[in-house]
Amino acid sequence: MNIFKIKEKTQINIADKIEDFLVKSPQNHAEIDISMMNLIDAMRTAVLWSVNLFTKYPDKKICWAVKDEETKKAISRLMLKNMELKIKENTTANKVYALK
Repeated sequence: MNIFKIKEKTQINIADKIEDFLVKSPQNHAEIDISMMNLIDAMRTAVLWSVNLFTKYPDKKICWAVKDEETKKAISRLMLKNMELKIKENTTANKVYALK
């Protein structure tokens, strides 16, 4: 499976990158990491690109890697036939320390 990580936090200038990745991906299953995006941008990206891909390549599927359970639940309400969702596994835990 091909994995593509989006480093931008918003949708500005990512349309061409996603299009190139999906067109060049020879496999019928691809993974796109949108865990850097906020909830609204992640929903918009996942739904719009899943619909776009389905109209051009109905056999291809996309697995969207999102940052948290809340984002996954919100997008799953709009679940499409060619879309899968998973929560990105964080290799480092975020720690918060209180100052005395």
